[in-house]
Amino acid sequence: MRIYFTILALLTLNAAIAQNIKSEDVQYNYIKLPTNPLNPKPVNYFSSVVSSAEAENAKLKAKYEADKIQAENDFQRDQVDYQAKVKAADEQYAKDMEAWNSKSTAKKILERELLNENNKPVKAYVPQPSRRYVYEPKYVTAHDVSTLASTYLKLDGFDRVQGSDIMYLVEMGVFEHSEPRVVSEIRKETRSANGTTSTYDVAYYHLEFNYRHPMTVKITKTGGQELYMNAPSQLNEFKTYKSAESKSSPSTDISILVKTIEAQVLKENLEFINHMVNDRMGFEVSKRKSSLDYVKTKGEEYADVNEAYDAATMAFTMMGKTDDQAKAKLQEAVSKWTKALAESEPENKKARIDKNVTISLGFNLLEAYFALRMVDEAEALIASQKKLDLSKKETKLLETYTQDFIDLRMRKTANNL
Repeated sequence: MRIYFTILALLTLNAAIAQNIKSEDVQYNYIKLPTNPLNPKPVNYFSSVVSSAEAENAKLKAKYEADKIQAENDFQRDQVDYQAKVKAADEQYAKDMEAWNSKSTAKKILERELLNENNKPVKAYVPQPSRRYVYEPKYVTAHDVSTLASTYLKLDGFDRVQGSDIMYLVEMGVFEHSEPRVVSEIRKETRSANGTTSTYDVAYYHLEFNYRHPMTVKITKTGGQELYMNAPSQLNEFKTYKSAESKSSPSTDISILVKTIEAQVLKENLEFINHMVNDRMGFEVSKRKSSLDYVKTKGEEYADVNEAYDAATMAFTMMGKTDDQAKAKLQEAVSKWTKALAESEPENKKARIDKNVTISLGFNLLEAYFALRMVDEAEALIASQKKLDLSKKETKLLETYTQDFIDLRMRKTANNL
């Protein structure tokens, strides 16, 4: 009987200690420090876009008008030449007829039989001149540059004010694309009929062309002092569009398709530049995706750990809205997780804070440290986590946090924090 109760007590203890660690995704906004902050820090900036489309269209328009004038001048000159050519043809015809009429009938018959053709003179044909038609050019797309600047070029952490000391300028080239070409590929396919299988060739087609929309960004101060300039290679290199494959040859009329791609590329390129500028000089509001662990249990033995999880979850929800309250809530979670982690016994499988809970608490704290920019505490925790027997997935996650905090330390140093 004593043995029975001893076994029952051990089973009850093990059930109480057993942990079921769950993970939930979290997403929150945080302000990323710039790598090269403006110094002294300005109050505002003004962004603008300059497009070469207007100049290009003006050039095309000027050539079109010049070609029309040239075509009219050519027509008028041809009209004058036409009259002279008609007169010359008439005179020549008259001379030829005079010579022909002077011949005897016998000679005319003899020449006709020898040449086997009617040798009576024919007046030369002088074609009527016509105006050369000049086709209006295909103009490049012009944009509302003011709207583009106010929509896409925003330096986070500062106010956009016209007349500011800091000028944020994007110079746009024109959207370019090559002529489309149809690419074909022969593939082997099989078919079965009446119990036999045969192989045959099938042609597949797709349309492809190259495109790009180059842009350059410049940040300057009043007086022309250049703070930053970049012509990203990603925007200057041609990309290739490939249509879906089909067994029929596609149309090479890509006018509508090009307009769609052009609008998409314009948006993507401006967003790319704005992220690049904010990463360097702005205080970019970024979205961060991570996860937090909690212990699923029927008892109250992990109440402190899970209360911290609830506080952190609430804090991340509040970030970007009421940051001071969010940080206070997150500090509350950090305190509880840190206190629990002090009980860590990684080698004791029966401990409340065993290896699995220790690892989970560590990753929870690292995410909180990142949001609170607590680099020193994070580096110490990473060093201790590396001593644990981590899985491949956990090792990879720890490496990611290591790089995150290396980057964060660099940014804090650049901002004198």
